[in-house]
Amino acid sequence: MHKVIYLHGLGSSGQASTALALRDAGLDITAPDYAPQDYTASISLLTELITEQQPALLAGTSMGGYYALKLAELTGIPCLAVNACFEPALSLSKYLQQPAEDYASGGLIHFTPPMLHAFPPLSAAVQPASIIIGRRDESIPADYQQAFCEQMGWHYQFQDWGHRVEDGHWLASEIRRVMR
Repeated sequence: MHKVIYLHGLGSSGQASTALALRDAGLDITAPDYAPQDYTASISLLTELITEQQPALLAGTSMGGYYALKLAELTGIPCLAVNACFEPALSLSKYLQQPAEDYASGGLIHFTPPMLHAFPPLSAAVQPASIIIGRRDESIPADYQQAFCEQMGWHYQFQDWGHRVEDGHWLASEIRRVMR
């Protein structure tokens, strides 16, 4: 069985419902806890994990989608992103005024301008194995995601989801499809 590293979004954890659903669907998933708001610490931790685990695929949702794409660029490992936060500095700037919720700890995530500026842009040279856009995404609008993908020359597909993965078994099937 092929190993998949699943990367959760902001304020979530390695025990996120999507990671659990992918495991329940029979995939060999490693879902680390990391702090997506801290680019330097996260990229270091995740790069080390990739070296240890040698996964066949990186998958992520929201901020985890950003990291899956960035790590694919850095490592050459194929990736799949769902409702990716393509431009963290832009998308997360709203949290400079009001902190984000940390659902995993019950606390708050406070952002500073240097934290936002630490996120490097994604490269169009990466060709993701799959990008999935939720038509009803309330956090990162579908039309923005679609336009970003078209600008980068990336193929994408729509699902009738909000920001969260609403069908873990379908996503597991898509992961199996791209790993063939």
